[in-house]
Amino acid sequence: MPLMTTRPCRNRGDTRPKHGRCLTSHVFAVARGAALVAALAALLGMVAAVVGPEARAQDGERFVSLKAERANLRVGPGRRYPIEWVYTRPGLPLLVIAHFDQWRWVRDHEGTKGWMHKSLLSTRRTAIVMNGVQTMRERPLSGSPAVLRAEAGVIADLLGCEDGWCQIALAGEDGWMPESALWGTRAPAP
Repeated sequence: MPLMTTRPCRNRGDTRPKHGRCLTSHVFAVARGAALVAALAALLGMVAAVVGPEARAQDGERFVSLKAERANLRVGPGRRYPIEWVYTRPGLPLLVIAHFDQWRWVRDHEGTKGWMHKSLLSTRRTAIVMNGVQTMRERPLSGSPAVLRAEAGVIADLLGCEDGWCQIALAGEDGWMPESALWGTRAPAP
């Protein structure tokens, strides 16, 4: 379809420029689409430039927990970037993958990644129970007496891990749970 026409301006969306020929609304739609593609490419380029070589791991990957009652996860490291997700669970463990200035690139237990300001995070260690109902035991042995049972999604304070078991504090009780039943215990191998 030609971009310029020589016919008289008869359609509602057509306009007549100074040179006397009509430009159809199709021309403007194509121009708008090209401008949107260019703006999106520029935005992605800015994000890539910011996230690229200057965003780096700080002392390797490490776990932190959410400190704030409400925390925005953004698509880029700054308040000008759109909010991708809003977290409302203080204590939720997050894996810090990289940092840029005051911003941390984090991943949650479901694999969602994004940028969060460091003021929203705490060094307090927590873990989240995964894969159904899990039993917390008195000692790090599968035959040890049960202290309590916790459903998937419950957050506990992480006190330490050894030999495949982690000591946690939950609902005023201390006990042990298999490390494989928790997320937030150790950073994954690279």
